[in-house]
Amino acid sequence: MGAASALIIALLVFYFRYSHKPSQAQKINRPLQDVKCPICQSSLYVGENLVSKVFRPMNVPDQLMIVMGCPHCYPVCEPGVKRTCPVCGKTVGQDQSLTARLFNKQLGKKHVHVVGCSNCHRPRAD
Repeated sequence: MGAASALIIALLVFYFRYSHKPSQAQKINRPLQDVKCPICQSSLYVGENLVSKVFRPMNVPDQLMIVMGCPHCYPVCEPGVKRTCPVCGKTVGQDQSLTARLFNKQLGKKHVHVVGCSNCHRPRAD
């Protein structure tokens, strides 16, 4: 009787441990935690990246960056997706982008600070 109950418990543990793991397809279609496009606020999924351009020099702690969008809003918006500037709140057109600063930290991490869109952020004429 004790051996039968131990066998049942072992089978239940095995079932719950290995049957509820997500498959590879479920991992790919899962959104990244708290990663959203700054233009359309769509969640980015595993394997999706922002379309952006980082300007040289590459070895400085602060770089200029242009963000065009994500696969949901660039080059063509998906139905129901609206492109808005996170700074001024105005609509950002398909031919417009966001200006941002990319900070390269000492530990290899990167931080992006959005300065504005081409409507609200104009480069200074020094």
